[in-house]
Amino acid sequence: MPREAIKDKTATARRRGLGAVCILAVQLLLAVPALAVADACAVGDSKEARPLADRLYAQGDYQGAGDCYQAAGDSAAANEAFLKAVQPNAKANAQALRAQADTAKALFTQVAHAFHGNH
Repeated sequence: MPREAIKDKTATARRRGLGAVCILAVQLLLAVPALAVADACAVGDSKEARPLADRLYAQGDYQGAGDCYQAAGDSAAANEAFLKAVQPNAKANAQALRAQADTAKALFTQVAHAFHGNH
């Protein structure tokens, strides 16, 4: 096989590999972390929802408390709990986004080293 044909096949394989890695990296960057949110207010009726909401609120689970207050029909308490939940959720989302960015940077660095190391 001529040398030029081997170089073309190698270059094509590298481009395909790089393309696949880039697709995976983009999927990683665009992935929305799955929220493993169980139904925080899995109670039989609205009468049971209020005490559970109060317990969750006291424990600092404002999102779950808001869900239960809503199930109990107390919109004002639900809104207050949801507002308290915003700050911790925003911090957690920011941390997750930073972690994803760091992972993507590391992936691109590894790919760059892999391709530059073969030359």
